Amino acid sequence: MRSRQSAVKELRSRFGAIVSNGQGSMRGQIFRLAHLGYYDALDLFAAVAALEITLVKLGHRLELGSGVRAAEEVYLRHSQ
Repeated sequence: MRSRQSAVKELRSRFGAIVSNGQGSMRGQIFRLAHLGYYDALDLFAAVAALEITLVKLGHRLELGSGVRAAEEVYLRHSQ
């Protein structure tokens, strides 16, 4: 399995997503997805899908769509 840094590079090269490492005590534990201005649920669903694809390409075992499904469930619980 490749490093987190590879996931950052893969997200940028494959999807044009700009992601950076966490800061301070969170470095290596989280990453931050850059955005300019407004974003909505559709943007979030797409970002989660891109992350899932990237993780699978890097050798992680996960069920594609599971993260998107979780994001959709949260959205439905909190939307009117």
